[in-house]
Amino acid sequence: MKETIKRRIELAPDDPGVYLFKKGGTPIYIGKAKKLSARLKSYLNPSSEKVERIVEEADDLETIVVTNEKEALLLEANLIRKHKPKYNVRLRDTEFYPYIRISNDEVPYVEIVKRRLKDGTYFGPYTTVRFVRDLLETLQRILGFRTCKFNLSRVKRPCFLFHLKRCVGPCVGNVDQHREAIEKLKDFLSGNMRDVFDYLHKKMELHGKMLDFENAARYRDLLLNLSNILESQGVTFEEEINCDVVVHSHGLFVVLRIRDGYLMGKIAFEMEGGSIDDFIREFYVSGRGDVPNCLIVEDDPGEMDYTSLGFQYIGRPRSQLEKDLLEKAKKNLENELSMRGLKKEALRELMKLLGLRDFIYRIEGIDVSHLQGKHTVASLVVFENGFPKKSDYRRYRLNLERPDDYEAIREVVRRRYSKHPIPNLLFVDGGRGQVNAALEALRDLGKTCPVVGLAKKEEVIVTEERDIVLPQNHPALRLLVQVRDETHRFAVNYHRKRREKESLKSALDEIPGVGPVRKKKLLECFGSIENIRSASVEEIARVVGSVEVAKRILERL
Repeated sequence: MKETIKRRIELAPDDPGVYLFKKGGTPIYIGKAKKLSARLKSYLNPSSEKVERIVEEADDLETIVVTNEKEALLLEANLIRKHKPKYNVRLRDTEFYPYIRISNDEVPYVEIVKRRLKDGTYFGPYTTVRFVRDLLETLQRILGFRTCKFNLSRVKRPCFLFHLKRCVGPCVGNVDQHREAIEKLKDFLSGNMRDVFDYLHKKMELHGKMLDFENAARYRDLLLNLSNILESQGVTFEEEINCDVVVHSHGLFVVLRIRDGYLMGKIAFEMEGGSIDDFIREFYVSGRGDVPNCLIVEDDPGEMDYTSLGFQYIGRPRSQLEKDLLEKAKKNLENELSMRGLKKEALRELMKLLGLRDFIYRIEGIDVSHLQGKHTVASLVVFENGFPKKSDYRRYRLNLERPDDYEAIREVVRRRYSKHPIPNLLFVDGGRGQVNAALEALRDLGKTCPVVGLAKKEEVIVTEERDIVLPQNHPALRLLVQVRDETHRFAVNYHRKRREKESLKSALDEIPGVGPVRKKKLLECFGSIENIRSASVEEIARVVGSVEVAKRILERL
């Protein structure tokens, strides 16, 4: 350790703050402390190999004094995010987890997002997009908040959601009612769900007493639907508990998020060498997860007091229910570790088969889909550590004069890798021709990357040099089959959506009274012919503004 750093440690103040070990002016490690002097003196007698490396490599030490522990927590998180020091562990998503965002507009709107980039109030992360969509759709039917992003000062008349009673209509002056709906939504997503359930119960009973059985049934259905969506996550508890449970091992963290007695999600993150203290900083202090009332952990966090963030309690289980939750989290962690072990073994086997020197951390897979050469599209899926990373998936619309799978692959490869770095392995759905097409396009770009294909009939692995036949239960083959199936699923779904949209456009073109404006509204509202066919005359009329045109649309379709 350099003498200048020793002197700075000896002169460190007793106040809370943040310290930065630097090399050549660049931070290599950033930490926080309740009492800077006590924390930094621990570096005089390194307790681990990592600490030894930090103090040996650093040539400077800077301290920043703050008023309290909360300021230290926030400053540390912001500085780590800004400088990305080499010795600070970072939290990495194992897959894409969605958030619910409520915007900061004067009249806020609600949306589902992949990342916390814009200003606003965020809730999550949640386990799946489907769960979040179903939940928001039901809550919108109950509360009536807006999901459109229109500039309301330019809106002249309400959209179809107002007529369907799914939005209270702030665009027509119901701003106070909408503000109340947003506050109820925030309460619900914060874990105070009982108010919404009580509201539905009261409405159902009130309309029943008034002999208004149609509306009573409507509220009953909303109540059942909301319960079913929340229970679909698999676990409910009799107590209205509001907490997160965090367990970790071998660099993997698993979080169970329970709100008002419902399991709202199980999420997993990777953070090699990270502690609970590191996880709290990366997940809660940095704003990636909303703060629950309590956080149940196996081992107590460090010296910092995290109650300033909004936690009422952080620590080990205090009741039998919390002990049971911790055991559930541990079982989920064991399962995740087991799955990752199997995937890594399959990736190592694939490395040996292909004769690769680098570990196959990232695989990108390409597939092409068309119908007799029409509406040609391509998909690109991404696997990291053997698991899908859906936030990196991409879709490509191709304008080919004639059906040509090889040219389609060449075009996708050129478009993708002229802008993005190459992966550790590129997969194409197909045999020798598809593999050669991908290699040719990479050579055109002056780039090299191992390319592998999978011939459909015999499941033969095709490389640049040879064909490989493996037993059907071989882990490397099963992994490539999973990548192939995912690329195919993603491409076919995109192709189907595009085909349906094009067929809907052509079908609507033939209906008198449906011009460009009405066609656009119908496409935005219903999306497919099947959805229009299943809609009522009244629902279509609200969109097109005419009962006669609505009847004509249903007759022609």
